[in-house]
Amino acid sequence: MTKLVLFAEEGEPNPKYKKILVTGLLSHHSRQGHTRKSKTFSVFLLDEAGRTLGGIIVTFLWNGMEINSLWVSNPIRNQGWGTKLINFVEKEAVKRKCTVAYTNTFPWQAPGFYEKLGYRIYGNLPDFPRGSSLTYYFKQL
Repeated sequence: MTKLVLFAEEGEPNPKYKKILVTGLLSHHSRQGHTRKSKTFSVFLLDEAGRTLGGIIVTFLWNGMEINSLWVSNPIRNQGWGTKLINFVEKEAVKRKCTVAYTNTFPWQAPGFYEKLGYRIYGNLPDFPRGSSLTYYFKQL
């Protein structure tokens, strides 16, 4: 048997090793009948001077849309911009034949916001970070 060695590094992975890892993982998915092709999609909220005051980044994968990041600047928060951003990407998800949207959030972020938009809890990671929790949400589209 070949002797194996563990190699660890901090920070962004070496592109060579990352490519090998991703290629191997995607090959495994494909052999299982789940060819993985994801697309990242972003929408940004700009003012007349071109400054970014908010935005959303999602990933479309198979029949799902993952909300990776959503942010609205404090001066324009609570004016419906977050809802407009979510509605925009959900419509795009439906066009792409997605049937589910999902995300996660901390208590100090936006659980009430997602719940108001029809997202439901499907999991919770307690005491992460210590003294708090990470809650996972989904919505059927």
